[in-house]
Amino acid sequence: MHMLALRKGCDIHLPFIRCVMPHLNEDMIFGTPPEPHFNHKSLSLSAPLLEEWLTVLSEENCRRVSSADPRQLLFRKGHASEVIFLVCDKLRLRNDAKYIAVELFNRFMIQHVKDLYKHVCESSSRTKRKDWLGIMERVQNQLILRILSCCQLASKLSSHYRVVTVARVQRFLAGNGQRYTSESLLKSELRVLKTLDFKVNVMSPLTYLECLLEIIGHNEPGTEVKVYHGVSVKLLDLVYMKHEEIFNRLYQTATHHSSISPADREKLAGVEADKMLLAVGIITASVFIIDQGQVEKVLLALEKISQIPQEDIMDFCTVLVTTVAKGGMI
Repeated sequence: MHMLALRKGCDIHLPFIRCVMPHLNEDMIFGTPPEPHFNHKSLSLSAPLLEEWLTVLSEENCRRVSSADPRQLLFRKGHASEVIFLVCDKLRLRNDAKYIAVELFNRFMIQHVKDLYKHVCESSSRTKRKDWLGIMERVQNQLILRILSCCQLASKLSSHYRVVTVARVQRFLAGNGQRYTSESLLKSELRVLKTLDFKVNVMSPLTYLECLLEIIGHNEPGTEVKVYHGVSVKLLDLVYMKHEEIFNRLYQTATHHSSISPADREKLAGVEADKMLLAVGIITASVFIIDQGQVEKVLLALEKISQIPQEDIMDFCTVLVTTVAKGGMI
């Protein structure tokens, strides 16, 4: 088993990519396409650009894995993700926007709670426990507001014309019995930005997934990457909503341990933070669900691109397919 050792450090390896130089089509300039156009004649990237894209993602992934902390995903999984997905669906946001919203919300809430806790600890109050409980109640009451602020920011980061406006947020909240002024909504959005130190350029797992599919499509033009993408997005939703179940099962599969200790949880943090491993596992699982005859070819391609051993990819794929099967989804 290589998975846990592998994710402690990363080497960047560039794939062999065959692609053509892009030719601009003015009909595609205006408006954001609803879904990615893989290997589009007018939009496909040149080999150097694709390699640079993969390099940037690999470097960012290595930094995240090396500094992984079990507490860094507290607000990115389970019920929190499900609520954000439902809100994004109601607001009709694109797939990339909803994953960005989850990443922003997770980072904001972790830092927000840290800042509030520090404030209480450093205060001269003699009722710190009571103060903390009051603050936590207020934070809980503001959760939907913070989620919507993150959705607003995500919509601006992912599209230039499908932006979630303040008026739209007000209508959404009013429909749920909550009323906020325009000023309050703007202040909430600014609060999120300031808490994140205006560092909102996040890489979601979807970015990794689409990069790998683009490369596979260039190397193997006959591969049905568009079809794989559709299933992969559904599997990615599943991973977010059933995070604990999937990664606990993955660790148990890899180590043959029936339970996970606090020390094991620390080791698992690097695997949970590895978006490249997540992407290759999801793509392989989508291929398995659609056409098992193509699994070996795609698996080999993903190993060459990511330098993640086939054994690790198949472990993740097996856990995903098992989770889907147990849920009666296939």
